[in-house]
Amino acid sequence: MTVLYIIGFIAVLITIFLVTAWLDGFSKRKYGYKFFTWGSLLATGIGYAMIYFGKRWLLEAIAENGDLLNGQILIGLGILLVLAVLIYHIRNTSLWFGLIIGVYQLLLYIPASIIGGYILLAAVAFAAQTKPVYNIN
Repeated sequence: MTVLYIIGFIAVLITIFLVTAWLDGFSKRKYGYKFFTWGSLLATGIGYAMIYFGKRWLLEAIAENGDLLNGQILIGLGILLVLAVLIYHIRNTSLWFGLIIGVYQLLLYIPASIIGGYILLAAVAFAAQTKPVYNIN
């Protein structure tokens, strides 16, 4: 049964990839605009990170009777950044096409942002070339 789950998961990933590639090609032909770019992934990922960490900051402040404004501002800026990406898509295409494909893209970028965040952390750790420190007494 596990093999069927794996095959089904791979089939879903391939289907999502093919649909995304077709939609991006259609958008490029009809509007001269590509939806799925590294820039939109980066902007959306930063917006999602701001929302996530703002929520954590807000809940921490609520638990400690602290300042709520910091978390609220971070969440608001994250939402504005994600909406700015969506509005940019709508301005470069039609209203309905930009809205539907933009929402599809935002849903796809949730796991991509999480995976990209871990890859970024690994790249920074690798670039830092941390070495073990030995304490010899």
